[in-house]
Amino acid sequence: MRPATFTPPIMTASTTAWLDDQPPAVRAELDNLLSYGPDPEFLPQLAALLPVVPCAGLVDLYYDIWYCVPSRLAFRLAVRLLHDPSRLADFLVLAERVLVDEAICKAFAAQVQEDDELHEVVGWLKRHLPR
Repeated sequence: MRPATFTPPIMTASTTAWLDDQPPAVRAELDNLLSYGPDPEFLPQLAALLPVVPCAGLVDLYYDIWYCVPSRLAFRLAVRLLHDPSRLADFLVLAERVLVDEAICKAFAAQVQEDDELHEVVGWLKRHLPR
């Protein structure tokens, strides 16, 4: 039987401290994700961008963007701008439909900036939806 909170043996002290700072419901989601062995770069990146995950329901969606959308810019924007699971799920669907290859990800990175507002990012993605 595994302990109530799961910490892989190769976690850095700062990532472990970040995990300990999460609200209980978020920590449970993180422990569940960790039990599946996510990409080792995911948690340090999430921790660097978001000191505390604001609510339950975001962790798996952030990981889906990390894993399924070939744009780290899209991930960083999602973490910075989206803290509502429903809106994040909508963003994930849109990003998965548009950001499908290196060429479109390069165009996205050339025209969308780290500090853009959500409506600007979503607008760009909607304008580039495949027909």
